[in-house]
Amino acid sequence: MTYSRKVLIVDDNKLNLTLIDVILRRDGYETCLVLDSQTVLSVVESFAPDLILLDIDMPVLSGLEVCQQLKESEKLKDIPVIFVTGNTDDDIIKKAFAVGGHDYVRKPVNQIELLTRMHAVNARVELIEHIKYEEKLKGILEMAGTVCHEFNQPLQVISGSAELLLLESADDAPGRDLAETIVDQALRMGTINSKLMKITRYEKKHYIGNSTIIDLEKTSITGGIK
Repeated sequence: MTYSRKVLIVDDNKLNLTLIDVILRRDGYETCLVLDSQTVLSVVESFAPDLILLDIDMPVLSGLEVCQQLKESEKLKDIPVIFVTGNTDDDIIKKAFAVGGHDYVRKPVNQIELLTRMHAVNARVELIEHIKYEEKLKGILEMAGTVCHEFNQPLQVISGSAELLLLESADDAPGRDLAETIVDQALRMGTINSKLMKITRYEKKHYIGNSTIIDLEKTSITGGIK
């Protein structure tokens, strides 16, 4: 699994910032350090972190207030936040989760705990994104099935008309080759259409550029037919 690599660290204590920065950089993370909680939103937009480590007890704006502002922004609300705090009072922790925090790490920071919690949060976010993608694709496939059902009737008319022309024409009649091609291609389109209507599981393959498409040769469809 590929974990997020860009982390914004917010703490008004320079020593804490440096400690966390060293830990993360040794583990291969790209970091950005912020001492002033009032500048967090603007830095988040410019740095575009995958995850934010946020101190709770800061002057002017607390970490809880900063997190609340992040979650109120359409552009920034999905960035996971892990609070870093020396205050593990139950009420504070409840508030941390209530404003949208994903987890918390205690001060003084322990390297193993910090990295483990970061990995766990990233894995959870990645799983949620995967589920969202699967649900979205499921909806697209259901819509495709409806379109295929509507497409099937005119396709049958085309195929039936071409077959009728073949039955009524001599072997050497002009245009017979074209009619045979229409029948063959209509049958091929019908096979593809039938697969699309019955897909239950699928695999993807690379297409033009960096895009991917469903591989119809590797799909599982109702009835076990491939």
